[in-house]
Amino acid sequence: MSLKYRGVDYDPATSQVAISEEVIGRYRGAVATRHVAKQAKADHPQGLKYRGAVVR
Repeated sequence: MSLKYRGVDYDPATSQVAISEEVIGRYRGAVATRHVAKQAKADHPQGLKYRGAVVR
């Protein structure tokens, strides 16, 4: 797929993330689902500071 922004053509870079669909319940008679990444990176960055304070 080719996209155009302000007259410039470009091809979007798509990431290949494996996802799975999980049923989490029902809402007003319809099945409610969510998409979950199979290999989600959940590491907390070390040395992160916000306004001079270290975030844990």
